[in-house]
Amino acid sequence: MGRFGTLRHFILMTGLALIVAAVRPATAGDPATILAGNHPDEAAEIVGAAAASASRPLAMHLTMAIRNGAELTRLLADQQNPASSQYHRWLTPDEFTSRFGPTDGDLARVARWLRKSGFTVTSADASTREVSFTAAVAQAQNAFAVKIAATADGRLYSNTTDPAVPADLAPLIESINGLDNLLHSAPGVHRVPKRDSRAHSPDAIVDSIGPAFGPADIYTFYDETPLLNDGIDGSGAGCIAVVEDSNIDEDAANAFNSQFSLPALSPANFSTELVDSTDPGQTGDEDETMVDVNYSHAVAPGSSIRIYLGDENNTKSSAIVDAIHAAVRETNSPCSAISISFGFCGVSDGFYRTQNNFFKQAASQGQSVFVAAGDSGAAGLRFSAKENACVAGTTRRVSELAASPYVTAIGGTEFTPVFDRNGDDVGFVPESVWNDGSGATASASGGGKSKVFKKPAFQKGVIPKDKKRDVPDISFGASPYSPGFFFGGRDEYGGPAVECCEGGTSVGAPSWAGISQLISQEEGAWVGNLNKRIYQLGVENDGATTGIRDVTSGNNSFNGVTGFSAGPGYDKASGWGTVDMGLFVLAYPSP
Repeated sequence: MGRFGTLRHFILMTGLALIVAAVRPATAGDPATILAGNHPDEAAEIVGAAAASASRPLAMHLTMAIRNGAELTRLLADQQNPASSQYHRWLTPDEFTSRFGPTDGDLARVARWLRKSGFTVTSADASTREVSFTAAVAQAQNAFAVKIAATADGRLYSNTTDPAVPADLAPLIESINGLDNLLHSAPGVHRVPKRDSRAHSPDAIVDSIGPAFGPADIYTFYDETPLLNDGIDGSGAGCIAVVEDSNIDEDAANAFNSQFSLPALSPANFSTELVDSTDPGQTGDEDETMVDVNYSHAVAPGSSIRIYLGDENNTKSSAIVDAIHAAVRETNSPCSAISISFGFCGVSDGFYRTQNNFFKQAASQGQSVFVAAGDSGAAGLRFSAKENACVAGTTRRVSELAASPYVTAIGGTEFTPVFDRNGDDVGFVPESVWNDGSGATASASGGGKSKVFKKPAFQKGVIPKDKKRDVPDISFGASPYSPGFFFGGRDEYGGPAVECCEGGTSVGAPSWAGISQLISQEEGAWVGNLNKRIYQLGVENDGATTGIRDVTSGNNSFNGVTGFSAGPGYDKASGWGTVDMGLFVLAYPSP
């Protein structure tokens, strides 16, 4: 056989091998299709350690694929096209389910196959696009043609290959969850060693602890004061949903509001929805909840706030996932903006594609979604089996939740503000990419290239060579040191007080949710996904009329991972830069 004949034989045999791999029996005798990207990358850490107990019970759920996907793509484009008759004509959650959710017949087909395969189906819901079911490990391994490995102590387990499903049902199925328990979430807030904050006026606070930022400083630095003076404060624009897994300390939140002359939280402007039917209380992530509420309220003091609160002890997957889905599927006065300050690890590409479809739904409903780009620089988060938690990565990666094209990814900056003798911020100074360097409390702004999502239309031509979605889109102050941000907390006597300092891209996500409320009030309507317009203004940026402040210094190298440097225009460290609210809100309406 000649050289070319050998090559042809190799290609032919490789192709046959791929066909065999892609069509294998999920159950005896049935041709099946593998659902690619449905096992965690980190499953490799426990391969070979042990086999999961065959009798171990699993609670699983299957997410149905979006129906009429091409139609949804066209609709989303038309809803952001001022020349279209569909411009800003938003769907309700029920309308979305009717047009793009699974049919009753398709749900029944999938449920019937699961029962035939030996599973107990517990629910099937078109609005959630989910079918929930249970079985032991042995049955799941047989039905999905996978092996489920476990750590030696049996604490962690995961399927080590992608599941297979009947070929005729594969187009109906988006992802299968529950074959592993590696899914973890991590908040983005960062609290640094406490400084003295026992004071009764903003000026006294600054005098006692040194320069740090509260609401009034944001109004000056990011030029919101002219808007507030004109009554643009987020009033009448709907509500801001903040996604959480810990309850808030309302007394501490109102200590913050009182200190900085913000409206008190009351039933008229604040509520909590228990999405898993139970209240987890304060779980250790209450600082995240506090910052999300403090800064969404600070930037849009006229807007209502609703906490979507999941309970990690009463969830079938993740308290944060439950809260995200509840905020998107809300049929009783849904919020116009959603702020998410968490990242994930220990999940599959399929998990992120599923969340992306929920974000598509949010976009079609006119909801503006903001996700913190992460606080581990270009290293991102990975799951550590040893620590059973998310830790900083050792190779380049991004928050894939923030990389959905249907959310706005918010990066972070740092700067040293200039205060006058009275402790008042005197205005803008150049910002650089947030990067606290190394050390136990160090962090840096997330950013880089997605491995899951292709480059969306609004990013075409910005960074043309990587062919993938880049993050962040835009940034906001984030460093807990430079300048650091006040928050509601408790003093050493247990009383509610203003404390300092916290930071993280967690500050930017709720702040940008607040900015979207200002835009909605100015336009008199919800505005949906901001990305297309942000990139238009970024390309047009003349530094004087668009309200985008270019960040051109700093980088997000972190944990030994070389990151990306800021430069003129768009970059994968700061996005387009930060914001002059007074200009941006007025420039935002499409011509």
